[in-house]
Amino acid sequence: MRFFKSLQWRLVFIFIAMDICVIIPISLLLKFQVETSYYEAFKEDIERGSQAWNIKPGSSLHDIMYDLSLEGNKNVYLFNIYSKNKTYTIYDKSTNTMMSTDKRFEMNQDKFELEVLNSSNFVSALAGNPGNRRNMMRSDGEAFFDYALLKGDFIIYFRYYSDDWAGIIEEFNNIILNVAFIAVIASLIIGYILSKTITIPIADIMQKARAIAEGEFGRVLEVRSDDEIGDLTKTFNYMSSELKNTLIEISSEKSKIETILKNMTDGIIAFNIKGEIIHINPAAKVILGENELSMNFNEFSDKYGLNISLEDIIYLQISTAEEKSVFINDKYIRIYFATFTDDNKKAEGVIAVLQDVTEMQKLDNMRKEFVANVSHEMRTPLTSIKSYAETLLDGAYKDSETAVKFLTVINSEADRMTRLVKDLLQLSRLDNHQMQWNMQQFSFTELVRNSIVKLQIEAENKNQKIESYIMGDIPEIKGDRDRIEQVVLNILTNAIKYTPEGGKITVYVSRIFNDVTLKVADTGIGIPRKDLSRIFERFYRVDKARSREMGGTGLGLSIAKEIVEAHGGTITAESELGKGTEITVKLPI
Repeated sequence: MRFFKSLQWRLVFIFIAMDICVIIPISLLLKFQVETSYYEAFKEDIERGSQAWNIKPGSSLHDIMYDLSLEGNKNVYLFNIYSKNKTYTIYDKSTNTMMSTDKRFEMNQDKFELEVLNSSNFVSALAGNPGNRRNMMRSDGEAFFDYALLKGDFIIYFRYYSDDWAGIIEEFNNIILNVAFIAVIASLIIGYILSKTITIPIADIMQKARAIAEGEFGRVLEVRSDDEIGDLTKTFNYMSSELKNTLIEISSEKSKIETILKNMTDGIIAFNIKGEIIHINPAAKVILGENELSMNFNEFSDKYGLNISLEDIIYLQISTAEEKSVFINDKYIRIYFATFTDDNKKAEGVIAVLQDVTEMQKLDNMRKEFVANVSHEMRTPLTSIKSYAETLLDGAYKDSETAVKFLTVINSEADRMTRLVKDLLQLSRLDNHQMQWNMQQFSFTELVRNSIVKLQIEAENKNQKIESYIMGDIPEIKGDRDRIEQVVLNILTNAIKYTPEGGKITVYVSRIFNDVTLKVADTGIGIPRKDLSRIFERFYRVDKARSREMGGTGLGLSIAKEIVEAHGGTITAESELGKGTEITVKLPI
């Protein structure tokens, strides 16, 4: 097989094929010309005889057969049908009978008559038209021309068998075969010599090209001639240089893309036109919780409930990106689909970009909840103020005792709104980093003690006991003293509020490594485990009714968390329902 793949021998075979392609048409043309020459002579003889011979009135089928025979008269010479390869057949239309000089008529009359009746020339003559179409026909393996002539009620049907010119054609074929053999041998020799002059330089280039294919780009081919082969060598050297530079650029770009995809926080999955995964970056595996993904696009769509097929994206959304949002492994994932195309804008596959928008979704939910809570918190005191004001306007102000009571409620609700607005403004400044911090060194121990003193009376009113323990030598810390005091007071106030009468509140101050730690533990009502992680959210209340009765805005712990974190610290909570709560604040020294 390698023999036929060689360029050298293919060139030789091309020369031989060219000879054959020339000789075969010449052979066919000569055969056609010989056959045409014999047919034209056959046709002229019949047409000339037809003009010179007429059927006598009242002649029968036998009379006409006799007239055309050698014994009858010279008419047979008029038609030149005395050759053994020429026959004639007389058909009487009036009696639908037939007689013939053809030996095949005697051998199988029915078959012969059927062949004659089916002849296109016979049918044409029967219809009154010339029956002289040049048709090479066959019967029992013998070829012949035919001709049909209408004479009165008779049709004279002639046949001319190919034996007369078959010998001539055979001689032509023998001559052509001899010429073809000589031409093939000559082509073989000339083609081999000529192909050598082309294939030897090409083989040299191929050998050196293999070295380049193995990475030897620095190797330069020697230009040995100033012809097309020399130009090919120069072009090859140029191609090698450009290929080397291109591969360096591709390698560099590939490295950049791989680094980008590897370090992206968004997941990337690429599918080819068959829906098979051709690339998936680490972020996508993390998002999907899969180490390996061995599914096609439609299986991927079905598994995660995307309700979209590869065909929908490629054929219906080829110019736009398709977006889907799903919930995977307790995470909100937004998936964007887009096609990638070749230079002809034909789609080659689909890229899926997976974005983890869980935090964004949570923030959006919190924002909506925050707006709803603010509206609710503002509406409640406003409703109370409006109700009591309308009652006073309706005449209740005339009763001084009732008027004072109503105005006291209005004043209380106004104070509540003032606290709410104040807390909201403080949160806004913290969120927008507009808080003015008065950073200074101060004693955290002293601050805690002062805060306890400020709330001592409030605790005594509920028969509560506040105990404080200073664990070791506590260094000063740097921060905004007023803001830190606000945090401590908020934690202590909450402990007093949610601890029943006769309860106990314990305060610990200690140093743990590089942090000063405040721990406030109470024996209050506690917080359910399901609510514990949300107590630092804005407006979140475990018991909304009780919190409002106690005058809380629902923002205290949120503000405390923002202040502590702004100082580089942390605030956490532990609680057991019915037993109490423990709040821990850590601030860096």
